[in-house]
Amino acid sequence: MLLRLPPSLHYPITVTSLLKQPGDAVERDEALFWYVYQTTVTEGDGLGNKVEVKRKFPTKFESTVDGEIVQWKVAKGDVIDEPVDVLEIDEPCAHEVQFGGLCAECGKDMTESSYNTEVTDIMRAPIQMAHDNTTLTVSAREATRVEEDAKRRLLSTRKLSLVVDLDQTIIHATVDPTVGEWMQDKDNPNYQALSDVRVFQLVDDGPGMRGCWYYVKLRPGLESFLENVSEMFELHIYTMGTRSYAQHIASIIDPDRKLFGDRILSRDESGSLTAKNLHRLFPVDTKMVVIIDDRGDVWRWSPNLIKVSPYEFFVGIGDINSSFLPKKQELGKSGDKPAPKPSKGALEEHHVNGATAKTDEQSEVSTLEQLVTMGGGDNPRLLQEQSDAQEESIMHQVEDRPLLQKQRELDAEDDAAESGSDSSSSMDESQDMSKHRHHLLEDNDRELFDLEVRLERVHRNFFDEYDRQKSRGLGGRVAALRGEKAPSKEKDVDLKLVPDIKDIMPLIKRPVLTGVVLVFSGVLPLGTDTQNADISLWAKSFGVAISQKINGRTTHLVAGRNRTAKVREATRYSKIQIVTTQWLLDCLTQWKRLPEEPYLLPVHPEDRGEPISPDSKEMAEGSWISSDDEAMAESVDEEMSQFAGIDATSPIGYDEEQQAAVHDELKEFLGSDDESESDTDVSVLDEIPSPGKKRKREEDESADDVETDNPSEEVDVHGSRLAQRIKRSYERSTGLKEVASAGVESAFKQAQAQAQVPSDTDADTPEEPTSQPQEPVEEDDDELEREMMAAFEDGEEPADDEKIANENE
Repeated sequence: MLLRLPPSLHYPITVTSLLKQPGDAVERDEALFWYVYQTTVTEGDGLGNKVEVKRKFPTKFESTVDGEIVQWKVAKGDVIDEPVDVLEIDEPCAHEVQFGGLCAECGKDMTESSYNTEVTDIMRAPIQMAHDNTTLTVSAREATRVEEDAKRRLLSTRKLSLVVDLDQTIIHATVDPTVGEWMQDKDNPNYQALSDVRVFQLVDDGPGMRGCWYYVKLRPGLESFLENVSEMFELHIYTMGTRSYAQHIASIIDPDRKLFGDRILSRDESGSLTAKNLHRLFPVDTKMVVIIDDRGDVWRWSPNLIKVSPYEFFVGIGDINSSFLPKKQELGKSGDKPAPKPSKGALEEHHVNGATAKTDEQSEVSTLEQLVTMGGGDNPRLLQEQSDAQEESIMHQVEDRPLLQKQRELDAEDDAAESGSDSSSSMDESQDMSKHRHHLLEDNDRELFDLEVRLERVHRNFFDEYDRQKSRGLGGRVAALRGEKAPSKEKDVDLKLVPDIKDIMPLIKRPVLTGVVLVFSGVLPLGTDTQNADISLWAKSFGVAISQKINGRTTHLVAGRNRTAKVREATRYSKIQIVTTQWLLDCLTQWKRLPEEPYLLPVHPEDRGEPISPDSKEMAEGSWISSDDEAMAESVDEEMSQFAGIDATSPIGYDEEQQAAVHDELKEFLGSDDESESDTDVSVLDEIPSPGKKRKREEDESADDVETDNPSEEVDVHGSRLAQRIKRSYERSTGLKEVASAGVESAFKQAQAQAQVPSDTDADTPEEPTSQPQEPVEEDDDELEREMMAAFEDGEEPADDEKIANENE
């Protein structure tokens, strides 16, 4: 390793002597070299006065590691002004793998420190690689090696990595004991729906640590989904539940440990209780990782995410492990479209994970969540408060039985509809359970069947792009026909050509709703940042542009309710579709643009305004791009680049070596770019090239310039094409002021006229045959090369374009 000077020294320092030579063994805290530094000190002058003087002090620098000296990077007499590497030492152990504060290879205590310690050895391995153990850490180099080996293994089997959330993604769980009672009652209308519910108990969980029974419903089609997806992906579990909870769920969905194995990450090892971090599992890069989760905010809307619709079998329960997460943003839904499930009523306003709670307790949880979100969830006190809140939510489910209350509400509605009696009379505690007629629990979910299709598409597009990159990286057919030798297959050649899921996913998602410019009305609460709301970020990943105001560019108004000011304004524009929130949600979950007709919001006749004619002043002003629209466009462009993983310095489609090679070929093919069409129109004509006649005009103008300027030097100038170009560049007049006032089109027409009509000087000068040597062979070679490249592109690209077009339909 290279031993570096710490920043705490009194710089500059001067090396006075080296105490060790290459090959010498050195121990920790042993002196390596002497140096002197100068500083200002306060001294007495003998008369009782204090004066500041500069003094030099000799000091020795001591080693912070054990090992053998390999090479000095400094010499005696060197003056060092800042931290630099001074010595290379060969350590017997690099301590790159550590376990519980000890080196896993040599057993040395990594927590030891002394007066000379700037950074402890435990920081040499800061990365947690294991799913189930936070005490096993590795260095960045070891993490890179492990991940590269894993990527080679996945590429050899043509697999990607899939991170799977549990609650409300592939399962739904509750602790309401009503479920257990209904499972035993064959006369209960919910008995059939609960036939495949799994049950387990966590002994050290629940109120008072007395144990708690969990009832788990698997999402329809889960078994076949996991079996099919495991052939394309290596599966990982990432849940905000406890480790014990995650292992019990894994034993239910994967009893043989063939699908997930030990790749289970819970909130006990996550490192954060408010958000999920993909780098906890893949610290080096996430190019080959896909996420499926019912919440995008906990992933900060990562471009690797495929958001699924939440699975809610137990009505009103929600995610029992969401006490540690930020609260979901509620969306306003239109009341004109009947909901598939009964209304939750006032119960929804005062519940924690589906259980009734007091108003003051609810406000306390909200404040706590805000504090944890700000603090990162690492504070032990906040962690304990969150644990208490989680225990409280479980207690409310156990004691208040929200499912039983909802079932009684449905029974009361049925009784009121049949007998016309007051619904409150049917809410008596002594109600006979056998009278239940309306079943509360239904299971018509089809999300996993559609999700499997999307994952297949992502997997196919990824490896299609990988195969294309690999073919180009190894030369391809063009290189073979040119007689070029394909590069040898290096160990890491495949890893350099691996595409990024962050590039593949947007290419699939963004075309879905590209061109849609929508405005929200009655969907988001007042004061919400429209551009950064969850629904907006999700929609933007599919190409939607979000606007604040209705204008001529607006295509859709997504309304949560009727009879709003924006609804009235939108009726004046004939092309604006006024749809419910469900249209947008269904488009986003199904990855396709659905017809608007079934989702159109009924507009009250009194709300229909006077139509705006296409030629009206309002339509013209609405078509102008305002500052808000410019900001929206800039944010969309930034998000497109962010979702694609592109920044200002990112090469598009190839690395630096390939970029340099392409530039060399272009430079060789096009030649120098310092020639101009004319002296006055140089800037315009450089921007508007004419490929078909460019070389012809350049040769004709070169001949004209030579004949006009100095005919006696015709042979010499023609003999040196480089000298001719340099001469013209110095003689070029700066006509930028003239060109600036003229339009591009007029300048181009003028240049064409000058090229076709000879000038006065040319008319007076007798036309002589030019001695410029022609290069028909070179032009034929260039033309042949262009035809070959066009043929190859015509033979390969259309098939891919047709495939993508068919998939997007």
